[in-house]
Amino acid sequence: MEESNMTVTGKNNLTSLLPHLGKTPEEQLRLNQAAIKLLQKWIAEEVSEGESIQREIYFESFKQIVDNERLSGHKIYSQE
Repeated sequence: MEESNMTVTGKNNLTSLLPHLGKTPEEQLRLNQAAIKLLQKWIAEEVSEGESIQREIYFESFKQIVDNERLSGHKIYSQE
């Protein structure tokens, strides 16, 4: 069996596939600022009761659609 020559470090590395690899936590935190701000905005968002119910209905529909596309025994949201 041939060994893969893709390693985390060295000539053939995964840096192109994992762009965060090798960055310090501080560098990665700086790069993530836009996403962090967007998540903070979503968390702080006030949602009406009607909107909350609509989101729940939508998510239930989404889960059903996803599970309908998966093979039996490989469902994500249902126990089928």
